[in-house]
Order: sequence, then C-alpha cells, then structure tokens
Amino acid sequence: MRFEFEHLGTTTPFELAEGLHLLGGGPEDDIHLEGLPPKLLSLRIEAQRLMVEAARTFSVNGVLVPPGVPRLVLPGEALGLPEDMGLRVLQESVGERGVGTVALLKGLLTGTNEPGLSRAATLTCLTGLDVGRVHALAEPTTEIGRGREVALRLRDRAVSRMHARVLHGEDGFTLEDLGSPNGVFLNGRRVEARVPLADGDVIELGRSLLRFQAAMEEPAPPAPPAPEEPPSAEAPAPSSVEPSSDAPPETTPESPKRRGEWWLIGLGTLAASAGVAITWLLATGSP
Repeated sequence: MRFEFEHLGTTTPFELAEGLHLLGGGPEDDIHLEGLPPKLLSLRIEAQRLMVEAARTFSVNGVLVPPGVPRLVLPGEALGLPEDMGLRVLQESVGERGVGTVALLKGLLTGTNEPGLSRAATLTCLTGLDVGRVHALAEPTTEIGRGREVALRLRDRAVSRMHARVLHGEDGFTLEDLGSPNGVFLNGRRVEARVPLADGDVIELGRSLLRFQAAMEEPAPPAPPAPEEPPSAEAPAPSSVEPSSDAPPETTPESPKRRGEWWLIGLGTLAASAGVAITWLLATGSP
C-alpha cells in the first residue's frame, strides 16, 4: 500500500507490505519519525485494507479518533499527527472512482465475494463491529440506529435505536438527528438541524464512524455523428479515368443531312453543264 509522509512542506512517498507496522519516534518503530512518541500508531494492512489504531487521539481528515479505537482508513484520507506531521494514504491507479474502495474492502464481508461497483451513494462503516460494511443509499429515506426496524443497523451500544436519518431529495443528500441522547456529529461538529452531505463527509454516531460517498455521475452520452451532406446535383462528379494522350482522336460519322447537301450540289452542277452544252449546239447548228 502506498503512503505519503508530509512535514514542513515536503512530501516523502513510501510503500508498506501487508502486516503490522509501528509508527513513532522510538528505536523499535518500523517507521521512525523523530519528534513523535514511540509506538504512536499501529498500521495493520490485510487484504488491501488499512486499520489504524493510536495510543493517543489522532485525526483523519480533521475528524478526531479516540485512542484505542481501530479505524478503517480509505485511500485519499489523511492522518493528522503531532508536530504538524501528516500521513496520507494514496489512491490506487484505477480507471474508475470507487474501485479503490472496493479493493480496500475486499474480504471484509463474510461469505461474499468482492462486491461490484455501485453508482448509488453509500455509507461505509469505519469503526466498530460493522467495520468495512457498505450500505447503498438507494431509498429516499434511510434510518440509522441500533433497532431492528431501521434500514442501517449498527452493533453499537452507544447508538440509539432510531439515531439519525439520511434523506435523498432533489437537492442531494441531507443528514438529521432523530433526538438521540449522544447526538450526531458531521466532520467533528454536532448536527443541530438538517445539514447537507458532501462526498467524503464522516458521520459520527456513538462510537461508530460512517463515511459518505456521493453517487457516481453518469457519463455524458456521446454526441451523434454529423450527417453527411449529399453531393450537389449541379456539379457533376469528376471522372476517375483520364484519357490517354496516345489514344487516336475520336471521329464522328458524317450526318445524313450533310451527305444530302453534297448530292444536291452535284445535281446542280450537272444540270448547269447540260444547259451550257445545249446552248452551244444551238448556236453552232445550221439554219
């Protein structure tokens, strides 16, 4: 799994294999960072999922996580550390959004294969007994709580039977508290009234954290090809065969009208010759 360490404006990328890795400032820590307490974080990577547990309170995308609570960290999320240090989980090289999350959660659902991609908005459980569970928000209303009658049931004693509700309307998704004693928190702030949800928001109910992922947008349909204009009737199509310069010139046969004119001229000439001969005989003949 790929990470990026941030400190004093500089970033250092590195990779970790599957297994348990300790991060801190002690000599026995696998990832040694000066200035941090020893064994500050434990990073457990199994089946392409990352579970983080800390000896002290830390934050993920600005949301505080209490010590001793394992937290599922998704690609793209950043861990806040002391001394203005940060640790970011890098996104995998995938062609479609959501594939990284599915790969990260592979093997979490007991008895099921890797789930297929969903274009619906989802809530992913990040902590507790339901860690890794993904719930699609396909209905207009989704109640969350510990009771059997809710759509998204959490196995968390600190969650009320009807704790919160997510609504889907024309303006998107909104979250509201259903009067729970422990309250509902969005990105670390208590929800007093109905609030909109944005991609990546973290909802806190009792000891459970849920990450909201917005619906995937449908790709725009490709533009239809422009119709081809038919060739104009006024402009004749050029011939693809050019006449050879060695070919003999074409001869056109003499028309019948032209031949008739020549016969008339010949008959007129004959008649004129006959007239001249008769005139000459009459002039030279005896009386």
